[in-house]
Amino acid sequence: MPRIEAASIEEHVRLQTERILDAATRLFRERGYRNTDLEDIARAVGLARNSLYRYYPGKDHILLACVQRDMVPVIEELEGLVSRYPDPRERIGAWLDAQIDIATSPAHATLEMMAEIRQADPALRAELAGLHALPNRVIEAAVAEVLRGQRRDVRLVTALIGGLVEVAARQAMGAAGRAPVKRELRRAVTGLLGD
Repeated sequence: MPRIEAASIEEHVRLQTERILDAATRLFRERGYRNTDLEDIARAVGLARNSLYRYYPGKDHILLACVQRDMVPVIEELEGLVSRYPDPRERIGAWLDAQIDIATSPAHATLEMMAEIRQADPALRAELAGLHALPNRVIEAAVAEVLRGQRRDVRLVTALIGGLVEVAARQAMGAAGRAPVKRELRRAVTGLLGD
């Protein structure tokens, strides 16, 4: 029988889960997702490899849990923009800034590894798609408010903004730095939205 290192089984499971995710995140970032196996994660936590299966069915699920954990504060931040910025244009500007901040944060490295999960089961793929959709709800709603009454395609405009953000994020991660990228991104999106 494994030793329980907490006041309750639930607390023990929570602590072990955190240790697994901490170790996996560190190893995925240091070695890459493909170069890290379950044995590496188990060893880093001090568990037998078979013990990992008590917590996660496989490496894909561990990565998904790492991403979900990293995404919680991001999603809370983005959803909080709605109440902090009632004006949709201000909300869009704050959303753009947040995207650049996210792209240049350590959490982004974990998010990028999601692309390495190629053969995920349908349920896992659906969860991944859901994670990508959550941040876009805020921007799409704000764009819809700005474009209300105009004959413009909200989804297309939102997708174009997403493309601008993707390019801007790569620039911010490089030599350009965050502040100038944020300024130019805001200008580009303001031009796209019009007056």
